[in-house]
Amino acid sequence: MNDKQRGRFERGSRVLAFITPNASDFPSNSKGGESFARLKTEIDKLAALDVTKATSMSTHRQGSVGRHDVRETLRTQIAAVCDTAEIASRDRPDVKGSFPRTPPDHSDQTLIAVARSFAEAALPLKSLFIEYDLPADFIDRLSANADALDQHITSQNRSTGTRVNTNAAIKESLRHVDDEIDRLDTIVRNKYRDDPAKLAAWESARHIEHTARTKPGGGTPPAPQTPTQT
Repeated sequence: MNDKQRGRFERGSRVLAFITPNASDFPSNSKGGESFARLKTEIDKLAALDVTKATSMSTHRQGSVGRHDVRETLRTQIAAVCDTAEIASRDRPDVKGSFPRTPPDHSDQTLIAVARSFAEAALPLKSLFIEYDLPADFIDRLSANADALDQHITSQNRSTGTRVNTNAAIKESLRHVDDEIDRLDTIVRNKYRDDPAKLAAWESARHIEHTARTKPGGGTPPAPQTPTQT
């Protein structure tokens, strides 16, 4: 949740904390009790959604790091195959042109396709490449890193989709939270009309706390001054 959403979530939590010890004043079959139950359901849901969003963001960051590392490894492997093929083609004309270099600005999907095509094309020439001291398992490594990059992309896309869906669910749930607090506001005020202490506690609970923003030049903006009467 962003700061504004978290403020609304925390307000809902404070309202629950106010109602809970006074639950006997709001029976489960009353409007207040029903609203309280719905509010609790939404707050529990929001807590779970917040965890889901945090997890998806962590997964996306991990995928980004892994994707970068595998991408660089794959580029190095492909370059090694190209360099080796270029030299080997001086004695083996049949190799010439079989392993073209990819442009530096190619996409990850292109990189995956090139790596897989190189792995397939190099299979019948494996012994030739090994003669030039490429690792004996260079084809397996090429295929494995192509698969790894593909998996990182899939993981990132999945986490992005989860985050988008979770954001939408958070917005919807917060809308319900605000609605229930509005309902409870009327009910609580009617219930405790003659109880100033509880009304004051209610006002504190339902109030949204705003975080002071920092000015670009540093420091928090000054509090508005109340004009004095003369």
